[in-house]
Amino acid sequence: MGLYFSTLYRARSLRPVLRFRGLKVPVSGPHISRSVWKHLWKGDYEAPEIFALQNLLKSGDSVLELGTGMGVVSSIAAKLHPDIKIEAYEANPALIEPIRSLHKMNRITNINIHNAILLPTENQTFRKFNLHEKFTESSIKEEISSIRSIDVPVQDFRTVLNKIRPDVLVCDIEGGEEELFVGVDLRGIRAVVLELHPEVVSRPAIKVIFDVCARAGLYPRIEYSSERVVAFEKVGAASTTAEHTK
Repeated sequence: MGLYFSTLYRARSLRPVLRFRGLKVPVSGPHISRSVWKHLWKGDYEAPEIFALQNLLKSGDSVLELGTGMGVVSSIAAKLHPDIKIEAYEANPALIEPIRSLHKMNRITNINIHNAILLPTENQTFRKFNLHEKFTESSIKEEISSIRSIDVPVQDFRTVLNKIRPDVLVCDIEGGEEELFVGVDLRGIRAVVLELHPEVVSRPAIKVIFDVCARAGLYPRIEYSSERVVAFEKVGAASTTAEHTK
């Protein structure tokens, strides 16, 4: 099976677009690794995040996504609910144009993409971002091996929260969650889809994240959580969401 996927991956220029969960995804760019291509081909790319988000989203939601990657997760959400608005933040500048190409190819107009890092700080204007050979492993965390580092603009997470007032927060930032949640008030948010990275984030830091969510009334939805992705929802909103997804 490994040889089979390797052969198909090397010949991907012959099929530069894959169909994935209703999306047309360009796969000929240099950011598409063999692993990413394989999971797109198999149909299970970012499956836990997509599953959680599909179950928690409601029509008309405002969504804040941190760590957009190649843009697939938020694009599926945007197609599922064309009336939602998504503000998407990606630190890697090399991914911005591929994300825009994905949106254009799928006629997605309800996502705004930003090249910036969000952190709860008013003092930083730039932050070192460590680029990995695989974009999925790039991070602000120094523990993650990288091929080189670049400076990326920083925006204050709290200011963005107050401006956007999202109903749903989606976060997959390869360990950056250790800093993101410190001292942040999430009471205005109804649901969170968070991928944790325990290989670089300590257990005390993960406890802080859960405590911040609990103070905002956000508790895990076990049935929507799997692998390293934890889905949180406000207690009292669960029955409404369940009715919405029937």
